[in-house]
Amino acid sequence: MARAFRLAAVVAGTALLVGLIRAVGLPEDVRRLPNLAAIVAAAIGCELLVDACHTLGWRATLAPHRLGFWRLYWIRQAGTAVNQLTPTATLGGEAVKAMLLRPQIGSTDAVASVLAARASFALAQAALVLLGCAALLRRVRGAPALAATAVGVVGLAAVLGFVAAQRRGLATAAVRIARRIAPRRPGVERLAARAAALDARLAAFHREQPGAFARSVAWHFAGQLTGVVQLLAIVRGLGIVIAPTTALALEAFAVTVDATMFFVPARIGVQEGGRVLVFTALGLDAATGLAVGLAVRVGQLATVALGLAAFGYFSVRSTTPLSTAG
Repeated sequence: MARAFRLAAVVAGTALLVGLIRAVGLPEDVRRLPNLAAIVAAAIGCELLVDACHTLGWRATLAPHRLGFWRLYWIRQAGTAVNQLTPTATLGGEAVKAMLLRPQIGSTDAVASVLAARASFALAQAALVLLGCAALLRRVRGAPALAATAVGVVGLAAVLGFVAAQRRGLATAAVRIARRIAPRRPGVERLAARAAALDARLAAFHREQPGAFARSVAWHFAGQLTGVVQLLAIVRGLGIVIAPTTALALEAFAVTVDATMFFVPARIGVQEGGRVLVFTALGLDAATGLAVGLAVRVGQLATVALGLAAFGYFSVRSTTPLSTAG
């Protein structure tokens, strides 16, 4: 059933993308090779820079461990590739990151760092969405703007609740629920011990390293803002100039669509459709929105290819001790 749903989502998304290209078309500037090369280069370069910022955000949650930037960068790329290609709501990629990091620092600290980084990433993302909503309110009035703001506020509240749950023992609470559902399930007690160790590590990090968590949020927010810069660069390559506040609103909407449509592998179709929708809502050309969506797609595909290569490398070297130098 799950496989059939994923296949249906891919087919529907692909049909939507093809339909958009046929109905909306692409700007004339995209069809000129020099312009196309510049747009693609900007999209890929910014995407790599976004990943670098998010890697630094993850690295901050590893305190007091000192791990090399480049190893973390490629581990994160491997996890991102899994997230992009599977409808696992980022859980699959986070598991890959923890698995690849485990040889250096142990499973408990690896999982704790991934969860802490997920919380700081979500906080940074919620902050960007709220800023985007504020920018949207300056451009659009009425129910759409108020609805977007409400979504942003609810999202921020949910993220703050997630962070609070981390501090109070999220893993142990999950195991407690599992005990009620399947009290005689083999391995539950062993899982409870691991959950307690994980909660203790997360609580210690939040208690003893508040500055590191704040740095993690700051780096992730820098990554989100780099996404805004990417949008400005692509649009500029199309010969269009928009205000930074408009770009902020556009990126915030795109982030919200991506988060909502996690069940579609690679967000195929819906990512491009979302950009067409928000571009037209803000009075911009639909073809420009589609071109931006496709350019961002190319940047993501490039990083996915790198991530798959990194995952293959780490899989081959899995029996070899990994250096922590960087």
